Amino acid sequence: MKSTMIKNKTVSTRVTSDISKKAKENLAKQGLTISEYMRLSLIKAANNEVKFVSFLDLPEALIAKKEAETGKVTTIGSLKDFDEWIDHFNDAN
Repeated sequence: MKSTMIKNKTVSTRVTSDISKKAKENLAKQGLTISEYMRLSLIKAANNEVKFVSFLDLPEALIAKKEAETGKVTTIGSLKDFDEWIDHFNDAN
């Protein structure tokens, strides 16, 4: 009988400590570690079971698309105008 050797491959990625902390907390609620989640995700990808999310189909994107189609958008002229608009937007949030 021929024995099969299992080879393991380590996959790593970099994220901010905040993302790592939040991911650990949320996955723990589901009884998973980051390593287990990544392993399951890679198995799904290897089996072509991954459904990609189109960000253009998200509710926020669909609302923005409708606003653009109906003319309910803000036109920004120069880069300075854009910077001021972003500052105002950031201050509001």
